This record gives sequence, C-alpha cells and structure tokens, in this order.
Amino acid sequence: MTDRTLFHNARFLSMDPSDREYGWVMVQDGRFEAMGEQGHGTEHLTEGDDVVDLRGAVVLPGFVEAHGHPTTEMGILSPQTLDLRASTCGSAREVMEVLSDAVAAAGPSDWVVAFGWDPLLLPDLPEMSGELLTELSPTVPLSVLHQSIHVSWANRAALDRLGLTAQTPDPPGSSYERHLDGTPTGKALEIPATLVLMGESAQPSPEQFDDYLANRLWHMARRGVTTTGDLAFDPAHEQHMVDHFAERGGPVRVRSYEVTGARAPVDPVPTDSTLYRQVGVKMWKDGSPWVGNIETSFGYRESQATRALGLHAGHHGCSNYSHEQLREICEAYYPKGWQIACHVHGDIAVDDVLDVFEQIDREHPRSGYPKFRIEHAGAMTESQVRRAHTLGVSISYFAAHIYYYGEVLRDFFGERADSWVAAGFASKCGMPFSLHNDPPVTAEDPLLNIRTAVTRLTRAGRVMGPEHAVSVREALRAQTIYAAQQLLSDHEVGSIETGKLADMVVLEDDPLTVAPERINDIAVLGTWLGGQRAFDASSTRH
Repeated sequence: MTDRTLFHNARFLSMDPSDREYGWVMVQDGRFEAMGEQGHGTEHLTEGDDVVDLRGAVVLPGFVEAHGHPTTEMGILSPQTLDLRASTCGSAREVMEVLSDAVAAAGPSDWVVAFGWDPLLLPDLPEMSGELLTELSPTVPLSVLHQSIHVSWANRAALDRLGLTAQTPDPPGSSYERHLDGTPTGKALEIPATLVLMGESAQPSPEQFDDYLANRLWHMARRGVTTTGDLAFDPAHEQHMVDHFAERGGPVRVRSYEVTGARAPVDPVPTDSTLYRQVGVKMWKDGSPWVGNIETSFGYRESQATRALGLHAGHHGCSNYSHEQLREICEAYYPKGWQIACHVHGDIAVDDVLDVFEQIDREHPRSGYPKFRIEHAGAMTESQVRRAHTLGVSISYFAAHIYYYGEVLRDFFGERADSWVAAGFASKCGMPFSLHNDPPVTAEDPLLNIRTAVTRLTRAGRVMGPEHAVSVREALRAQTIYAAQQLLSDHEVGSIETGKLADMVVLEDDPLTVAPERINDIAVLGTWLGGQRAFDASSTRH
C-alpha cells in the first residue's frame, strides 16, 4: 500500500462539530487529506494511489475507550488465568469445577490464578475467603480476583510464597484484611493490594510483555477501538511501552495514566509519538458497589444481593482516601501539569472530590480542558454534574453497569438505582462526556455502551431511568470525539477531519438508523489505524 489511499463507497459519519457526512475520504501519510460528500472521489486519484472499496459500509472515527486498562488486563486475563466471569462460566457449579480441576492438574511449583468471581450474577457461589481457597488447595498457591478488581483472595500457600506476614505494611490506598494478631487472612481490598495477592501472573515478565500486550490490544481492535486510555498504569512499564510501539506499532493507540504513589511525582515528558504517551495520573476516592465500599448518602437495602456481599440493610460504605490525602496527591501532581483522573462512585465522595479539585485549581490556576476527570460516577447527582461542568471537570460514565447489573443495583439501592451512571445529566448541561467498559471488569464493547446509554436497558430487558437516556448521536460522540477530548487527544483522533490521524471503524450497519435496542448487534467489519488496516473481521487470525 502506498502513502496515499482513497476510501470510498461508504457512509462516513465524521463526528466533527457540524456532524458532516461524506461518501469518500482521501488519506495521505496516515492522515485525512480530503473528503467529499458527493461522488466516489476517483477523480482525485493520481498514479500509484491505492483504492479501498468499503462496499456500502458505515464508517466512524475509531472508537475511543476513555477508561481502559490494557497493561493490567494483559496480566489479569493472561493465557494462564482462569476466566470465572459469569459470561464465561454459566453457573456456580462450573466455577467451582474450573478451580478444582486446575488445582488437581497443577504441579508443586505452579500457581493457580483466576479472575471474575461474581456472587451477584452467580448467587449460588459459596462465600469466598482465604480459608475456602486453602481448603480447595492446601499446598498449591491459589488466588482469585473479584470481577470488580477491588477485592481478591489467596490461600495460605500463596501468602507464604509472597512472604506476607503481620509485619508487611499495607500498600498505599489499599489493605490486607488481618487476624487479631496482624497476620493476613488472605483477603485484600483495593488496588494495588488486590493485585499483589495475584502473584507474578498479574505482572507479565519482560519476555512476555510484547505478546501479552499485543493480544489485549487486538481484542480491543476487534471491537472497533483504535485509541484507549490505560488508567492504572504502572510506570515500571514505561520503557516497555515505548519500545513496544516503536518496534511493533498498533493496532490501538494508548494514552496512559500512572497510578499515584507508584513513584515520586515527575514532570510530564513531551513526546511526538501518536501511538503511546502519558497524559495523566489516576487516583481513587472510594471503591466498588459490588464490594460495599462506596461512600453514599443512602444505604444498601435488605435484599438477597446485599446479603450476598455479606452486608446488612442500611450499610453505608466509606472512602479509601480522606480529603487531606486527596489534596496531598493533587498538590504533588497538578502543578506539574498532569491531568488528574479520580475513580469515584458515591455521592458523598463526589462532593469531596469536587471540593479538592476546586481548591487545587484555585491555588494553581491553568487553562485547558479537561484538567480533571471523574471516573464511573455511579451515584453522581444532577447538581454535582452541573458543578463539575462549571469547574471544567469531565465525566466518564461506566454505562455497562446498567446493562450487566441493573437488577442488582435495584436490589441494592431501590429507586436510587434508576439514576445510576446518568449520562443524561451531562447531556442536559452541555458537558462532553464519555462512555467506557473499564475492561476487564466488563468486556470491551463500545456498541453495547452506546445502546445502553440510549435505551437504559438491562440484560434482562428492564428500562432503568429512561429520563436519563441520551440521543444516539450524542452517545456516538461519547465513544469518539468526547472520549478523545478526555484523553487530551482530540486534536489528532476522534473525528474525521482534514489533518487528523486516519483512524476508522467500519460497521456493517448504521447506528443512527437501526432500532436502538439493536445497536450492539451491529458487526464490526474492521478498523484502520493511520490509514493502515489494523483489524479485519474476515481474517482467520485468532
């Protein structure tokens, strides 16, 4: 393929400010050079140009995953990891058989690791604990990570191999549950402690890094993603990432956010790479509704789902970080020029995060948008969204929560669940927002996010808070140009415009015209990164 290519015979939805549509685009040196609404563009061909006939498909700028975790995911879902997610194992019995079979087949030097423990979608699972895993595997190390990644468990053999004792300090912002004498029980809460219990499998070796990362990025590309955030990035991977993209290229661009506290704060390093760069830092305020550690003004209700978590009616969670600790983190990074992204669900916790953001920006004013991001925003209220918009804070909504866990949220919180991840609040006040899957918590699926934000439909067919739905066009923007803006990359990706990188997703049907509940059934035919084919659904690869 030459450095100039005509793509035609398709409907190109630009997602530019005017929402223009085109019939053809010309790409040169990896960027959009020209486009036209009429004709096939063949009159612009010169000798040596290539032509790609898209056979009547619908083309958008490549989907952007604003809140992904590729370098975490490549360890959690490595080839050695048992996948216990409810979408993979259809019953509690199957989950326990998978664990038992793996332990039986393991050698004395092996370590059995599993991801996706989910008693909410599989309520017949036994209560998980380090003691249960020790019963299942008295001698072979065995670790299990909850589907939320906010809690994990390990048996006694794993704790011994890790060298965790009563004297082992808790990692910042996370903890090991302990017996009265201080020895670990085998349960960990919050990252990084939860990943520590998973052993070396959560951190691929340098020899495995390239293949493991390429595998996870390919899985994103097959869902139409061409750019992703990495919002739990370990700076120890920095040189591996730089080398990987220099030597291998795509198929997906990465914008990383290193975990706060992983090293002493450093200044951002300018780079001209369009494939990989660091753009921000990531911190946590509270935890996960599936664990019970989110700080809300309302409690959990009496229900089977609440009991499955080991919680009581009226339970209120708390935050992992205090106001002063958040301030200290922001003071260390924000004046250096970093964008700050904060994981937060509970409405009380959101107030505290916004207070800190407002104070920090007042003391260290700077231009640009977004300077701050709020991640997930489960119980965030309309007034809080409006305040965030005024402060220049952007929101990335975990839309898949509604689809997968809508009924569970209703069991937890009653009518308050109807306004969970209410993207409609952002739409009403004119805030650009994004939608995300938080993989591996839920599998990458931008079209499902779009369908969910538009319909508010759960997997069981319930409509939750229809008044909080957004239009299809706005949901598409939330997976393209708005998400690119959050990753500080809207100058180069997120829309089909002259001069931007020629990243495209090719769809079998048009999300604007199919029935909204069918949007996630649209097939991804392929993706193009910088005008080069990154994924082809007709290929036999994998």
